[in-house]
Amino acid sequence: MSSKVQDIRLILKIENKSPIELLDLTKSLVALANNFDRYSSEKGNTKEDREAKLFVKEIKTGSVIIELIELATASMIPFVENINTVLEFASYFKSAIKFYLNNKGDDPELKPTEFREISTILNPVAKDKGSQFNLSTQINGNVNLNFNLNSNETNAIQNIFEREIKKLNLPQPNEEIEERQILTFYQARSDLQSKVGNKGIIESISRKNLNIVFDTEELKSEMLHSEINPLKTAYLVDIRIETINDKPKFYRVLKLHEYYDIDE
Repeated sequence: MSSKVQDIRLILKIENKSPIELLDLTKSLVALANNFDRYSSEKGNTKEDREAKLFVKEIKTGSVIIELIELATASMIPFVENINTVLEFASYFKSAIKFYLNNKGDDPELKPTEFREISTILNPVAKDKGSQFNLSTQINGNVNLNFNLNSNETNAIQNIFEREIKKLNLPQPNEEIEERQILTFYQARSDLQSKVGNKGIIESISRKNLNIVFDTEELKSEMLHSEINPLKTAYLVDIRIETINDKPKFYRVLKLHEYYDIDE
């Protein structure tokens, strides 16, 4: 395995025609970070690979141009070339868009959260007629992948994703956040790869247990994979209630503030 460190960058460029609302840009970048975290945690071959994060390397003037690099959070240094997931992530992102927009390639089998994250990433361009979205990767300054969408295409892909979600009768997102709620687990799975099986109760909302989903894999690990017994712990969290056919079905945990031992 080569130890030579490569300068590998993920470059997001938005050629906007109108000023971009700060909240839209912030949500787009948060969605990009979450989408990358989800991809690396599921596809990474090593612990360092799965836990790596995107960091801003440079912000350039002109259009919105943000250069991102992947760092191993334990050492805060770039990954060596052959375990870097930035290139693979960009390829996944491009392939997913091409499949749904142009019916090209293999079905990426996106999860509901991925549909929504990619849609949010594209939102600043979808809302700005005549603007352009560009995602590219560079290795030591040389372009490795380049991918462009115009505002019409971003609108089209958002509409396609919304139809895919409705076809599957999936939970609809609720923008209202319930802050600092006490959550106790009715059932908890120790297997972090499991996407189902975690159920919890928030008595201030309902005495009925609902499925628990986590906004990030990091948050899931913090609450379920530590020395703390989740079945004997009360968590102070921010959550969002997600519904199917207007009925509450999921608590989405967005933030952990603190936790308490129930027996104390």
